[in-house]
Amino acid sequence: MADEQTETDIDLIQVVGAATEILQSGFIAGPKARAKQVFKKIKHGDSVKIATLNMGTLSNAPLNLALDYSEFIGPGFGFDSFMAALTSMLGHTETAFKQKKDLNILANEDNNEVVIAALPGIVQRGEQRNVMLMNYSFSQMPIVELKLMFFDPDQFSFIGEGNGADKA
Repeated sequence: MADEQTETDIDLIQVVGAATEILQSGFIAGPKARAKQVFKKIKHGDSVKIATLNMGTLSNAPLNLALDYSEFIGPGFGFDSFMAALTSMLGHTETAFKQKKDLNILANEDNNEVVIAALPGIVQRGEQRNVMLMNYSFSQMPIVELKLMFFDPDQFSFIGEGNGADKA
C-alpha cells in the first residue's frame, strides 16, 4: 500500500530528539501540576497524547506517552521516583546528542518496536537501583507510542558505582 509507512521511512534520531524536547518541556520545565496529571494517567495504564509529530514521513502523527513500571523494584513507586528516572534519562539523552554518541538502538522488527538502550534513566533509593528506558512503537502507524519502561537493573552490566544514578 502506497500510504503505509515502514520503519525504514522514519528517522528515529529525529523522533528521539523531538520526544526528548517534548518530555523536557512537559515534565521538567512545564507546570508540575500538569506533569502530575499526565503521570497519574500513564501510571494507571493509559496512553496519553503529548504532541503531534511533523517530520519526514510522519505528518500529523500523534505521539502518545505510556508507562510500564512492572519491573520497578522496591516500594513506593510514585511521581518523585518517576521524575528522578526521567530527569536522568533525559540528561543522558541530551548529552548523547551533543556528543553525537551512538544511541545503541535495539529493534524488534516483528512488532515494529525500538528500545533506546544507551540512554538509561537510573534512579537509586538506598541500595536499590531502577533503570528506565525509552521504547518506541510504530506498530499502530500513524500513531507513535513512546513507552517509558522500567527494567530490572540486574539485566544491565553497565550499572555500577559512579553511574550517575539520581537519588529518589
